[in-house]
Amino acid sequence: MKILKLIERKKVHQAAELLLSSESAIALTGAGVSTESGIPDFRGEGGIWEKYKPEIYGNIKSFIEDPRRFWELAERVAPKLFKANPNPSHTALAELEDMDIIKATITQNIDELHQKAGSVIVYEVHGNINRFICFGCRASYTKDQVLRKLKKEKNYPPRCDMCSAPLKPSVVLFGESLPTFEIYQSQALAEKADVMLIAGSSLSVDPVADLPLYTLSNGGKLIIVNDAPTHLDERAEVVLRHKTGNILPLIVEEIKKLKLIREEDEKSSS
Repeated sequence: MKILKLIERKKVHQAAELLLSSESAIALTGAGVSTESGIPDFRGEGGIWEKYKPEIYGNIKSFIEDPRRFWELAERVAPKLFKANPNPSHTALAELEDMDIIKATITQNIDELHQKAGSVIVYEVHGNINRFICFGCRASYTKDQVLRKLKKEKNYPPRCDMCSAPLKPSVVLFGESLPTFEIYQSQALAEKADVMLIAGSSLSVDPVADLPLYTLSNGGKLIIVNDAPTHLDERAEVVLRHKTGNILPLIVEEIKKLKLIREEDEKSSS
């Protein structure tokens, strides 16, 4: 066990060295970051899609046919999403951005916890649960507006004040295309990245799973922090198979130590 801990410490140090020496590092985050804030996983073992068939509750065709089914699921899931707070993973990534090490965060998560933790440049490739749109006239609604509407009208689905069409969260359902701008930006960032820090993603959902390949094809390196194996582990420079909330803060602390050592070395040599 002590040997294993030593190996892991060396990997944390290696990850910190890579990030500190990078010029265009980015982060890619998945459900493993959000689950540590108490948000249920959708796709994993025992996840939401095992209990609620996505073709019924999470498909755009199903939503068009009967949006009440989607809102039945939302009633059960949304409270945990709305009440969740950032965990040490989110805080660490925000700190890395603040240190100008991470240039952007690409996330598959819809909970906006990266922004709540302080991250500024965040690309949400699967949308956001806190914003809503009218399925008819495309009017936009905030989470609070929709919650007030539900409380007042006590009816599913909530409907638009302008055209009475059903409202839908700005999340990508099965059968929908991912947001064009976010995907374009994510691909461009991945191509440019010399290091991609992958946190809490199984890398099993396309087209997001292809983003690390853009980085690899242009000579960039991968750091994977995930508590389960991924198909790119063998191609990654560093793999840390742990909870992201345990590892990412350690990487941040190691970077701070390395920066301090470098600054002291520069002073002594000048």
